[in-house]
Amino acid sequence: MFATPAHARAHGGHAHAHGGEDGASTCCDGDVDREPRFTRTHEVVTRTHTHGEASMFAVGIAGRGFDLMGDCRRVEPVAQSGAMARRGETLVKAHWDGFSRSASDELYHATWANASGVREVKMPFDGRVVRFNVEALKNPYMNVRGPDTWLVEIAAASDSSNTLLDEDAYEVMCDQEEVDEMDAANASYP
Repeated sequence: MFATPAHARAHGGHAHAHGGEDGASTCCDGDVDREPRFTRTHEVVTRTHTHGEASMFAVGIAGRGFDLMGDCRRVEPVAQSGAMARRGETLVKAHWDGFSRSASDELYHATWANASGVREVKMPFDGRVVRFNVEALKNPYMNVRGPDTWLVEIAAASDSSNTLLDEDAYEVMCDQEEVDEMDAANASYP
């Protein structure tokens, strides 16, 4: 979902932004590494195409980020298209509603409570905000459904994503977060 025909239309109809029929890139610089990279704050970043020293990247919420929130009800752009942004700046706020486990007893009966919040999607590295996913803005409940949904497209130096976690390192980080959460929950019992 990161690279779509709409993306090509938005860039003057240049099919080179997406690759050939076999999925391989036919962009300016040949093959584009489309392996997702991850931030420690649960953004997923995928390079969509490269032009020399610059690349376009799609930024969304990673799977663990979605695990920590409910259904997306509103997507609010914070940054402006065309603006420069520094690493860590908020690009988008995803407003969500859902349920959280509030308690359980020794028989594992869970108690749930309504929950809502705002998930900030941050700039993964210095770059320029290109555009926002219009479909996500129009109807987030239907169009912001998982880590394949991009929320904002950015332009940055091609080597910028080298500072991010690869999929294996991200999984290790998420596993450790889950262990830490279970340890904290266990410590709260008498």
